[in-house]
Amino acid sequence: MSWATKRNWAGTTRREVPIDDVRRCFNTVYQRREEDSGIAVMIRDSLAVLIERERIAPVKATDREIVTLPLKIKLIPTAAPTTKAVPAMPRWHRLLYDLEGSWPMAGSRQRACYLAINTWLLSNPDRTTLVPLRERALEIFSASGDEETFPSPEKALDDVRKGPLFSDQERLLDLLHATATPPPLLSKQVLEELNENHLKRVGDGDLLLVVENSATWWSVVKALPASHNVGHVAWGLGGSFVSSVRSITESREIRRIRYFGDVDSSGLRIPVSAKRTAQATGLPPVRPATHLYAELFTVGRSWRAGDMAVSEDRAAELSNWLPGEHREIATNLLVQGRRIAQEWVGYQHLSRTQRWHADLI
Repeated sequence: MSWATKRNWAGTTRREVPIDDVRRCFNTVYQRREEDSGIAVMIRDSLAVLIERERIAPVKATDREIVTLPLKIKLIPTAAPTTKAVPAMPRWHRLLYDLEGSWPMAGSRQRACYLAINTWLLSNPDRTTLVPLRERALEIFSASGDEETFPSPEKALDDVRKGPLFSDQERLLDLLHATATPPPLLSKQVLEELNENHLKRVGDGDLLLVVENSATWWSVVKALPASHNVGHVAWGLGGSFVSSVRSITESREIRRIRYFGDVDSSGLRIPVSAKRTAQATGLPPVRPATHLYAELFTVGRSWRAGDMAVSEDRAAELSNWLPGEHREIATNLLVQGRRIAQEWVGYQHLSRTQRWHADLI
């Protein structure tokens, strides 16, 4: 028992023990008497008793000594393995009936995803409009309120690939009425068209609108009104915009730059740094897309941020880039280590309001 305790053996699985450990344990617990046989004989006989009682099983390999002993013995489990109780299944939506068989084998994160999607479907959501997958994920998983399981609800489905639902991307997208949205980069070919589905050039205007995340880039391009002064809508590719903004020097058509991103430490640090780069290289200033941010602060809900909370001075410094009416809210979010994902201003919302069109003039 002392040997098992030191090695954290709970008795629920087979465990191999080298014969040298057996010898040491035997010598520790047994006090030899004059009439006793040799140690090897006594160990052999003791092992034979344990084998007969099905407490141990010897390996075939031996030490090839005169009194032969196995090189190892296997401890046979003495306790039933502990199993975690499987949570009760929910009442499934008709489109998820086939998940019943996989529920017992699913991991806790997988079950949490199943539950969130099932709850969303049972709420009879509007699935008439095709939206980016991350926008749909934000809608579904933020409703759970589970910040521990879903630290970034808009990314909850990015790395889930196991199970009958998540291993079939086509089925998942059809079920959620969502689309994958891989847009082009903001690169040296800033004025070129990549393909008919992902155009960076959207008009003849002198305004460049840079959007931090790919899903919102897709939504903004799709929701653009017929009349605007935007020449290009570019995906900032996160922090890459800080360096890629230099590529704009090759364009004589861009006279203004507006940026829209997440409200968190990194989401504000990106345009602040890009603004300094633009000033240093003689580019137009990087200004916030005022009305898109207004929409975000109106409809968005805060969530625990992946970034660390920052000091009030640093938060105020970053938030100062935003319009005055939003600085206090943004500062408080950064100090508390919280964020608002820009995917809250999704395609459905952009299609239903014209207030953000003022950013396109």
